[in-house]
Amino acid sequence: MEKLIEDFSVGLFFWQLILFVGLVLLLKKFAWKPILNSVNEREEGIKDALASAEEAKKEMQNLNASNEQLLKDARAERDALMKDARDIKDKMISDAKEEAKEVLKRVKVYHKSAWISYN
Repeated sequence: MEKLIEDFSVGLFFWQLILFVGLVLLLKKFAWKPILNSVNEREEGIKDALASAEEAKKEMQNLNASNEQLLKDARAERDALMKDARDIKDKMISDAKEEAKEVLKRVKVYHKSAWISYN
């Protein structure tokens, strides 16, 4: 350490200092600005990508909610149609039974009158 202090040269130190400052100025002008600009652009790109991803996530949630609502509505409509179909089926069966009873009554009356007229 003492040898470094003894061999210290003010002229060499001065020129090294000037070269270092010149190098720093050159780097600042030609390297740091482009590097910082590209870093800032990348940061903005990442922020935009994150915002787009968040927006897409919200859209997906809205679509899922919409799909769930559509599915719920479709199930309710299906249930209503099935109820209507059952009601129609029951009415058709009931009407057919009533019609069959009336036909049976007419057939019995016809047979009675035919039996009476035969005797």
